[in-house]
Amino acid sequence: MLGRFSESKVAWEFPKIVLGVMGLMVVLGGGLYYSQTTTAAALMLNGQEIGYVASPDAGKQLVDSILVSQGDSSDLVAKTHDQIEFQDTRIRKGTLQENSVTEAKLNNLISTYFEGVQFSIEDAPIAILPSEDDFQKILQAYQEIYAKPSENNTITSVEFKELISSQPVEVQQAEFSSPEMVLETLRKGHEARTEYVVQPNDSWWLIARKNDMLTKEVLAGNPGMDEDKTLQVGEKINLVKVTPYLTVVSKGIYTGTETIPFDVESKTDYSLPSGSSVVRQEGSDGSKKVTYFYVQENGKNIEKEVLEEKIIQQPVTQVIAKGPTYASANVALSRGSGKVSGLGWPLRGGLNSYYGYRWGSFHTGLDIGGDTGQPFVAAAGGTVSSVGWSGGYGNMILIDHGNGVATRYAHASKVSVSNGQQISKGESIGLVGSTGRSTGPHLHFEVIINGDTVNPLNYLP
Repeated sequence: MLGRFSESKVAWEFPKIVLGVMGLMVVLGGGLYYSQTTTAAALMLNGQEIGYVASPDAGKQLVDSILVSQGDSSDLVAKTHDQIEFQDTRIRKGTLQENSVTEAKLNNLISTYFEGVQFSIEDAPIAILPSEDDFQKILQAYQEIYAKPSENNTITSVEFKELISSQPVEVQQAEFSSPEMVLETLRKGHEARTEYVVQPNDSWWLIARKNDMLTKEVLAGNPGMDEDKTLQVGEKINLVKVTPYLTVVSKGIYTGTETIPFDVESKTDYSLPSGSSVVRQEGSDGSKKVTYFYVQENGKNIEKEVLEEKIIQQPVTQVIAKGPTYASANVALSRGSGKVSGLGWPLRGGLNSYYGYRWGSFHTGLDIGGDTGQPFVAAAGGTVSSVGWSGGYGNMILIDHGNGVATRYAHASKVSVSNGQQISKGESIGLVGSTGRSTGPHLHFEVIINGDTVNPLNYLP
């Protein structure tokens, strides 16, 4: 009985021993597994596992580092539409080392972009800028080129003539333009280049007129050419026109001091030798304080309304006695009452010199500033009495308007009329130049009444 009991007891305890041994093996085996593995995170890019990182936080830092580095040294940070996820796991340490996701590896796989602002004028894209703030700063800087308030200049409104817009875009960094570059582009204007085929009877001046350009602008688009180059029919030349991208329309009130040029009064003195003149009274300019409302486009007045004028100093009229046959050209002109009406400006520009004695000599007309090749027109209708070279006048045109009234146009680079030709008021008759005794390109304009020059300012609107 005792032996059978003992055997039964041993058989009953054997599973415990086995289980204990197995448990010990599991414990020992588990410890070994944990010693050879580590926690990690699988990096999933758009649903595909590409490798492992130490932890989700380490993976997020890796992605952030790539996005920041793509902005280089700028303040820009790249973004991505890629779906990036991290799944916690435990893997062998060797697997983590072998399949670790490095910055270089992820940088080659991830797709990035930058958020920018596309700047457009009249729906035409001009540039892409990093931010809306840059866009607004450029517009303000461009406005300040032409609209600058000061103590004498109160600006009431500033706006752009063109439609300007901005919209968010997603781009690569190379597509950005710097604000400084965009502003310089706006300052230079838009260059449009076309090809022109020379037609019969064409000249540099006529081609410029046909295309609403100055002769010098046409020549500038054709390096090596000058006005003396003869054009051949069928020859191809370049037309390069520069127009502003933006037009700043500014309104305001300006107050400042302006010069009142002195008038000149002249009478024939038969006691003086023919062609001589004597100043009986020296003239001097006056001044006035003027307040006017203006409308400007890119700094040029297109509207001007005088609100107030106050004379500071009255001008002193210059009185001149002249010999009976004072005339600058031996050309037969009409005689009459000398009544003048309807004269128009032959050229719009600043006045470089007035009529009368100035700087020690008598100036017989107005010098109106202009560019070489710029067309000028007849001040009134009439008949060309003389045209061609005339000493100090250079290339000169003399037009008889009848009733003792004539006008002279001097220093032209080219004339486009002939003797005896009938001319209408406002008709182009020549090009501004610097021929004869001239210090630079301008139009010398005279008004002649019965053979004597008079102050043109008294007859012009």
